[in-house]
Amino acid sequence: MTTPGIPLAREVGRVPSSTVPLDRDEETRFERIMDQAVMIDVHQHPFVLPDDMDRFIEFLRTNDRYHYGYAAAEAGGWSTVTTASAFSGFKSTTDMSFMEYEDIAAEVGGMLADVAQQGSVVRVTNAEEILSARQQGKIGFLPTLEHLAIGNRIERVDALYGMGVRLAGITYNRRNFIGDGQTERNPGGLSDFGVQVVHRMNDLGMAVDLSHASTPTAMDAIEISRAPTVFSHNASYTLRPNGRTRKDEELLACARYGGLVCITAVPNSLSDDPEQDIECVLDHYDYMVNLVGVDHVGIGTDTTVGDHVGFHRVLLGRTPDMLPAPYLNGLESPADGKNIVRGLIRRGHSDEDVLKIIGGNALDYFRRVMA
Repeated sequence: MTTPGIPLAREVGRVPSSTVPLDRDEETRFERIMDQAVMIDVHQHPFVLPDDMDRFIEFLRTNDRYHYGYAAAEAGGWSTVTTASAFSGFKSTTDMSFMEYEDIAAEVGGMLADVAQQGSVVRVTNAEEILSARQQGKIGFLPTLEHLAIGNRIERVDALYGMGVRLAGITYNRRNFIGDGQTERNPGGLSDFGVQVVHRMNDLGMAVDLSHASTPTAMDAIEISRAPTVFSHNASYTLRPNGRTRKDEELLACARYGGLVCITAVPNSLSDDPEQDIECVLDHYDYMVNLVGVDHVGIGTDTTVGDHVGFHRVLLGRTPDMLPAPYLNGLESPADGKNIVRGLIRRGHSDEDVLKIIGGNALDYFRRVMA
């Protein structure tokens, strides 16, 4: 795929990515599960990146229309993916924490316009629409935001809801009017405005995502929210202590109030191995099931369609020592989604539990939270 002057990444097979091996009985289980499954990725970036990530800002600024990874989503077996819209924010800032409302609203609008032109893809906004899309043989695209870039204007929550957004992070890594992000030096909790925003999201039926919130902000939101919250793309700090993982107390609190914890697969966030693979991700599924219970665990890969490591290098300023692996083998992109099912089977999870983790729990959560 190309866009004027800038080739785009291949949606499927961009790099060699292995398949989790199963024995004959396990393969039979895999086929049976996939026949029943409603696979949902609660945090995915189906935005197709340029092949050369050094040209990403040029790509954003010279293209009015972006491309989305419909082929990747289909190859991965997804029933519905969330859009985690955010990337166009880099047109106006070098820090995603400070992206402009106008940029993110335009990205959501453009994505929805593109989805409307697809025969096999449909916008979805709740659990019943997800099930309807699967019944029709279509892939659901659920509009979500990396974080609420609303400044101090609460009416923008309503505007985004009107566009179909049903889940949003309340912060990115830095402080905003709502609360503090994960990387603030002296993090605090929700602001008074943040409490208003959380309650407005509750009233509308928009899920409150805490994935990039500081611990005090996350704990505040879990207790203050009138609806269960979600960590849409995190993992266990106990297994892997870094800025992208969450401590047991936060995860347990989220689950105690009926929330959902979804496991990320960002390369180099869960392993320092130069040849890291899906096993480091599966370790966190096993841990989370034991910690919060299988009914509170879901998928939130945070995968991209393109060079995720290049994105971290170019856009987030990560240095080579932070990026030992060029990609995460076996879960490199949305196209590898079925490997999560295969991995959970091989790790010994029952058919019933696998069906819950790969989408059943997300459906249940959406029913309880989204209007």
